[in-house]
Amino acid sequence: MEVNNDHKGLNFIQWPAMVCGPMVDQSELPFRLLTRRYGCNLAYTPMLHSKMMTTQKGYKAIHFTTCPQDRPLVAQICGHDPDVMVKAAKMLEDEVDAIDVNFGCPQNIAKRGHYGSFLLEEPDLVERVVTALS
Repeated sequence: MEVNNDHKGLNFIQWPAMVCGPMVDQSELPFRLLTRRYGCNLAYTPMLHSKMMTTQKGYKAIHFTTCPQDRPLVAQICGHDPDVMVKAAKMLEDEVDAIDVNFGCPQNIAKRGHYGSFLLEEPDLVERVVTALS
């Protein structure tokens, strides 16, 4: 397989990309390492709740683990408060290659928590979140 790493701004991704996206109760470190053994060259963490990460002592240690073999790695965060999301992203930025915002979860828990795909109904809020994180 030929690898082309000339994609601007995405130099941490090997091409063609073999991606293991974020999955609830599946994307923890042991699973990510297993997928990498079989060709995955970009993996995501499970969704990390930005408010819990910034307010609950020990949340990060329980829900986020990585190691040198777990690269490149994208951390997915969810939330709706731009300031809290930035604080959570800063807690992760030195241990991952990118931060992903969950704008896709359609489950009712995301609706109750005011995150995921339900934020797409609020384009001004989406813009504030993305602007703050960028």
